Amino acid sequence: MTVGDDTDLVTRAEFEPTKTSPPTTLTQAYRYALDPTPDQANLLRSHIGATRFAYNALLGLVKVNWDENRTRKETGEDVAKEDYLGTSHFDLQRLWYERRAELAPWWGENNSSSYNYACLNLSKAFANWRRGQARFPTFKRRGSKATVSLMPGAVKLTDSHHVRISRVGVVKSYESTRKMHRHLERDTGRILSATVSEVGGKFFISFTLEVVRSIPATRAPEKVIGVDVGISTLYTGATPNGEQVLMVENPRHFVRAEKRLAHTQRVASRRQGPGPGQAPSKRWRKANSRVQKIHAEIANSRKNLINETTTRLAKNYDLIVIEDLNVTGILKNHSLAKHISDAAWGEFRRQLEYKTTWYGSALIIADRFYASSKTCSHCGAVKAKLSLDERMFHCEACGLTIDRDVNAAINLARLGLPGTSSGTGRGGEVRPEHQILNATAHPDEASTETLTLVSA
Repeated sequence: MTVGDDTDLVTRAEFEPTKTSPPTTLTQAYRYALDPTPDQANLLRSHIGATRFAYNALLGLVKVNWDENRTRKETGEDVAKEDYLGTSHFDLQRLWYERRAELAPWWGENNSSSYNYACLNLSKAFANWRRGQARFPTFKRRGSKATVSLMPGAVKLTDSHHVRISRVGVVKSYESTRKMHRHLERDTGRILSATVSEVGGKFFISFTLEVVRSIPATRAPEKVIGVDVGISTLYTGATPNGEQVLMVENPRHFVRAEKRLAHTQRVASRRQGPGPGQAPSKRWRKANSRVQKIHAEIANSRKNLINETTTRLAKNYDLIVIEDLNVTGILKNHSLAKHISDAAWGEFRRQLEYKTTWYGSALIIADRFYASSKTCSHCGAVKAKLSLDERMFHCEACGLTIDRDVNAAINLARLGLPGTSSGTGRGGEVRPEHQILNATAHPDEASTETLTLVSA
C-alpha cells in the first residue's frame, strides 16, 4: 500500500469521496502473545538457538576463508575468485547443506526455516556492508534479538486461539486471533511469513499477511482537528473554531518505572554477566530477565496508549493535522531527550499515517518551520521568541492569553481548511511592524503552500 507523495498540495478535490472503493491488496502485520507449555518453550528456544548457531557458524567459515586467502595473497600466491566463499543467499545455503552434518549433528531436530532465514539474514548483512550501509557482520550472542522466522508452510492457525508450528506442535495464544483467522477463512488473507520472538521471558508470534480489504472512501473534511504533541500534555487537540476536544496527559511510563528499573539493574550488575570467554551465571540470567520484563511493560503501556489515541482520531475525525517534528534533532537536547523518547512522537505519526487510510480519514503534515506555537490563533501575529517554560501564550498585539498547546492545535487545525496557507516562522527576530503577516504583507510573500497530504 502506498501513501500520497510528499510533494502533493492539498486541494478540495482531493478530499471528495470516491463513488466506489474497490478491494485493495495491502500488507498487514499481526502480533500475538503465546502461552506455550514448558516443553514447547524449550523447543522454541531450540529453534531460536539454531538460527543463531547457523548464522555464527556460516559467518565464521566465511571469515576464516577470507583471512586465509588474504594471507595467501600477502605471500605472493595467486588467489582465484573461485577460492572465495560466496555470500549470496544460495551460496550460504549450499555451504550450510555441505557442512551441517559436521557443524551441527543435531540439525534435524529443528525446522528448516531456522537455517534458511539464518542464511538469508547473513546474506543481507553482507549486502548492507558492501553498500556501505552497515559495518562488517558480527557474531550474534545469546540473548540478543532472540527470534526465529518461519516460512508460510511451517505455521498455521488451527482456530482463533491456537497456532500450529512445525516441530513444536499446537501452541495456545493468550489472546484471540479471530481477526486474522477470519481473513484466512474467507481467503482474503495469505500468510507471507511469521516470526517467533522471546521478550522478557514471554513468547510472541508476529504474522505478515497479504490482506484484501475494502478501504473506505475518503470522507469530506467536515470534522477537522489539529493535534499538538508535547511533554507535559502528550496530545492536545482543537478544532478550527477554537474548541479544545482532546487532551491526553503524559503518563510518563518510563519515568514512573525508572526507580524500579534502576534497582533491578543494580542487582543484575552485581551478578556474573556475559563476557569474553565467560558465560553468564544463572543468577544473572534471572536478574536480567526482571530488567527485560520492566522494559517490555513500559513499551507495551506506551504503545497501547498510542494505539487507543490514534484509532480514536482516525475514526472520529475526517481530517487530522499534525506537525512535522525533527525528532532526531530535538533529541540532541540532553535535558529533554529522555522525556521525548518516552513520548514516542514518531510512533504516533507512523500509526496515524496508516490508520487514517484504513478508516477513510486523511492526515496532513504541516511544514516543519511553521510556527504553530508562536503564532496567535486570534490575530495571526507571530512572536519573536517563546521559551519552553512559557506554558501560556500571551499575544502582545491583541491581548489574547491562552494555553500554548491549545493555541498551537488551533493553528494546526486551521491549516486543514480548504484554501488555507501557513505562514512560516523560523524563530528569528521579527520586527513589530511585520508581525501581523496576513494583514500587512502580500499573500505570495506572507504565506506558502506547505501542506502535505500523507494519506487519502
